Amino acid sequence: MSQIKKEMMALVGACVSEGTKVLTPSEFNNEFKKIITAEFEIYNEDTEEKYDLIIEERPTDYIRMYQKLNDKGVYITTAESLTDKALFENLSKVFYIVLPYYYIEDDKIHALVFASKKPHPTADIIRHRSDFVENAYYYHTDIHLASFVLPKYIFEEIKDVIKM
Repeated sequence: MSQIKKEMMALVGACVSEGTKVLTPSEFNNEFKKIITAEFEIYNEDTEEKYDLIIEERPTDYIRMYQKLNDKGVYITTAESLTDKALFENLSKVFYIVLPYYYIEDDKIHALVFASKKPHPTADIIRHRSDFVENAYYYHTDIHLASFVLPKYIFEEIKDVIKM
């Protein structure tokens, strides 16, 4: 998995989620160390805990992920594209906010999805985290915010299956 993808999944989630309890694949562990204003409690295997942030490289059981999150939890996963209507529609059945976002690598746009029980990925960004990310290759606060801006024609295509 690329460094850019790891940063955009881990750091976007960690800079919006108020908490620090994270369920994530082990390859993301070092990304959380880049945020110098918070220490994270990282779980690489599911326990009976409630989490503030769950990251999955590929979407699985979205209802189970919803149940594993606390009342302000955030779920981050990949999408097939910025117009992955089936995924967005399924996530929108349970999550309060569902928004695609993206990163650019090798001249290609790669889609991710941000789903949460309460926080909004741009309105609720925690600036004292996002502004204090060190040693990032791609991520910074402006990229975080810009990654959620979609061209009008894409927004029009998905506006009925996302939640803002």
